[in-house]
Amino acid sequence: MIDARTHVVALSQQLDALATAPVDPALDAARNQLVDDCADHPAHARLGALLDHVLAHAASDGTEAGLLEEAAKMWTDGLALYAEIGRIRGEIETALSDPSSPGAASRFCEATLSLRRATSDAKDTFLRMDGLGKRLRTMAHIPRHPRQQNEPVSQWGWGDVFLARRTDALVRTAFGEAGTAETRALAFGILSGYSANAAGSVYLTQVVGGPRRSHRLRDRIARNAVGSWCGERYPDVRSCRGIADSLRFDNAPEATLPGETADFLTRMLEETYDLSKLSPVPDPALGYGRLIRQLELLDTFVQPPAPALPPASFVTKFFADPAHPPQAAVTPETATPPYAHGPGVKPTSYHGYGGGQVGPPTATDSTADSESACGSFCLAVLAFLCFAVLLGGPCWEEWGEEKSCTFWDKHVAENWRNAFTVDLSQAEKDALASQSQPLTGSGFAAAARVPQLDQLVSQLFDLHVRLWEALGKAGAFLSGCGLIYPDGRLGFPLHRQFLAVPNDTMQPHRPETDDVRTFYRYPRTEMENPVDYTKTVPVGADPGIVLTATGPDCVRRWEDVALGTPGDRNLDLDADRGTAHPCWSTRGSIDDDPVGVDILAYQDL
Repeated sequence: MIDARTHVVALSQQLDALATAPVDPALDAARNQLVDDCADHPAHARLGALLDHVLAHAASDGTEAGLLEEAAKMWTDGLALYAEIGRIRGEIETALSDPSSPGAASRFCEATLSLRRATSDAKDTFLRMDGLGKRLRTMAHIPRHPRQQNEPVSQWGWGDVFLARRTDALVRTAFGEAGTAETRALAFGILSGYSANAAGSVYLTQVVGGPRRSHRLRDRIARNAVGSWCGERYPDVRSCRGIADSLRFDNAPEATLPGETADFLTRMLEETYDLSKLSPVPDPALGYGRLIRQLELLDTFVQPPAPALPPASFVTKFFADPAHPPQAAVTPETATPPYAHGPGVKPTSYHGYGGGQVGPPTATDSTADSESACGSFCLAVLAFLCFAVLLGGPCWEEWGEEKSCTFWDKHVAENWRNAFTVDLSQAEKDALASQSQPLTGSGFAAAARVPQLDQLVSQLFDLHVRLWEALGKAGAFLSGCGLIYPDGRLGFPLHRQFLAVPNDTMQPHRPETDDVRTFYRYPRTEMENPVDYTKTVPVGADPGIVLTATGPDCVRRWEDVALGTPGDRNLDLDADRGTAHPCWSTRGSIDDDPVGVDILAYQDL
C-alpha cells in the first residue's frame, strides 16, 4: 500500500499516458471521454485513487488520527512558544541595548510579564509532549496485519480486505456501474490505485525486506519516505493540505462526501464481495473525512527559521570571534537515534539504541535512560524559565548597585541546562517570592551595565536556540514513528535506506521478534519459504521506477476492461508473495515453514 502523495502523482502520470498512448481505434472515443471526465471531476478521480486510504481510515479505531491531532496541537503550541520567546528576546535586547532611553525599564518589565505567561503555557505543553511521546514509542498506532495474526478474513478490517481480496474484480465492477462523468472518473481513479499499488508494493517489499504484514513498521517508514521523495520532485503534491483541498467536492469548506458518491462506493463493494463472509462495510464518508483531516494536519509540522543572533554589541561580548560564533552543540538531528542522523552527524544526547542495537526507550526503562532524549531538556528549560520569569529576581538589588549577583552565579552562569539540580534554599525561595517592587528607570540603567545581564541575553538566546532544536527533534521523532512524512530528513539513514533497492537477492524475510527495537535496519531473520527468487526491480533503483511502470500498466488494464475482456486474476496489492502474485489465503498457519499458499480463484474470498 503506497502513500497518498505517490498515489496522486501516479494518477497524474497515468492520465497523461492514457491521453497520449496508442490504443485500439475502437476505444478512441471512450478514451477521450474518460480523460475529459477526469479533468472535469478531479476530486472523484483522486478519491478513487485513494480508496485504499479511505477504507483503512473508515475501518480503523481512530487511534492514529487522534495521536496526529494531539501532535499537531502540541506542535502549534511549540511554534507559538518559540515565536513568543523570540519576541520577548527582542524586547529585552532592545531595552538592554539602550537602557537609559525612555521606556526601556517598562519595556523590560512588560517582557517579564510575557515570559511569566509563556512559562505557564510551556509547563503544560511539556507535560503533554512527554505523555504523547511515551504512547508513540510503543508503535501501537501501526496495527499488526490480521493475516500475520492468523485471523480469518471475516475478522479483517476493510483496509486489508481491499488490498488482498477481489482487487481486479472491484475495478471491473466500478467501470460496469459507472454511468455518469463523475462515476467514470471515480472508476478510473480506482484503476489508478490498483495499478499504482501493484507496482509500488513490489518496490516497498524490496526495500523493506518483506511485505507489510511481516514488517509493518519498516513498511510505514518506507512508504512515507517515498512520499517525501515525491514531494521533493513534484510541486503539486508538496502540500498535503493542497491534496486535501483537491479532494473536496464543489469547493465545499467541510469534508463532506456527496451522498450519491458514498452510495456508489457502498454499492460497488456490496456487488464485488460476499458480505456474509466479511465484517460490515464501513462508512466511506467517515473514512473520507478522516483522510481529509489527516492531510490537513500533515502540513502543520514545518520547522521555523533558526533564531537570529542578538545585536552585534552583545555578540561582540559573547564570542571571542564574533564573525564566527560557535555553533550550538545540539542540532535538530542529535537527540534522535543514531540511525536517524544525517551524514557525519554524531549522537550527543540520545542514549537509546546505537552500537549495541538497544531499542528505543520504553515505559519500563528507568527515567534516567528513557527520558534522556527529551525529558532532561524539558526540565532544563523549565528550570531556566522559573528563574527568568522574574528576570533576575533577587539579583536586582545587587545589580542596581552594579555588583555581581551570587544567586545568578550559583544557578545560571555556568550551565543553565544543569540549573536547579539542587533545591533552592529557603532564603532564595523567599527572595524570589518577594520580587514585587517596581523597577525604576535609574535602577535599570545602572543594572544594565552589569555583565550578568549580558549573560541573561546570552542565556535567552540559548533558550531560543534550544526550543528550535526541540522542534527539530520532535519532527524527527514523529517521522521516525511513522506519524508524519520525513520531509527535509531524507538524508537521514533511517529514511535514505528506502530510496534505493538494496542488493539482497532473496525475500521475504520473516518478521523480527521485537520489531519496535529493530525496525530501523534491514531484517536479519530467516527467509519465509517459499522464497521469491524473482527480482523485477533492479538493485539501486529509486522510487521513480514505480511511476515509470504504472503509466503503461494502467493504460493496458483500462484497454482490457474497456474491451470487455473478462477478468481472470486478482493481484495482491501488498505484493505479499512477490511480483504480480494473485490474491491468496493461508493453508494452515502463517508461521508454518514453508507457508501453505492457496491461490484464490477469481470469485473467491
